[in-house]
Amino acid sequence: MQPTRADRGWFVLPFGKNPWWWYLASFVPALLVTILIFMDQQISAVIVNRKENKLKKGCGYHLDLFWVGVLMAVCSFMGLPWYVAATVISIAHIDSLKMESECSAPGEQPQFLGVREQRLTGILVFVLTGLSVFLAPVLQYIPMPVLYGVFLYMGVASLSGIQ
Repeated sequence: MQPTRADRGWFVLPFGKNPWWWYLASFVPALLVTILIFMDQQISAVIVNRKENKLKKGCGYHLDLFWVGVLMAVCSFMGLPWYVAATVISIAHIDSLKMESECSAPGEQPQFLGVREQRLTGILVFVLTGLSVFLAPVLQYIPMPVLYGVFLYMGVASLSGIQ
């Protein structure tokens, strides 16, 4: 693994060869993007931690927000993409972990019991996402319309039940 450009190292210096007015001009867009990412995190956390999901573990709003800030700083200095809450993925993850009663009358909706609360699938998703970097030579043979179709289906399928 190596940086994408040979003329820079792993860390991007915040004050480089740019003119001084670039820093002033970039302040407003940077502030707006930061607010957008923090709002996305909070909206995702509120949707996932609704009372209807019957979660037993405490909400970690402040801890989540802390890690969003840390990861944004680290990713910015390394020139990596920012961390986002990925609302659609978070909701699909909660839906996949729902527990329902197994005994119900024919034609009757199973009773919702709660959500299996665990962290393993989240960790595995991010590990596999990281490993996908090494699969780039294989992934380039998948046509882009197929990927767009899969992502569109996943997004539309996870929107049911959201007010």
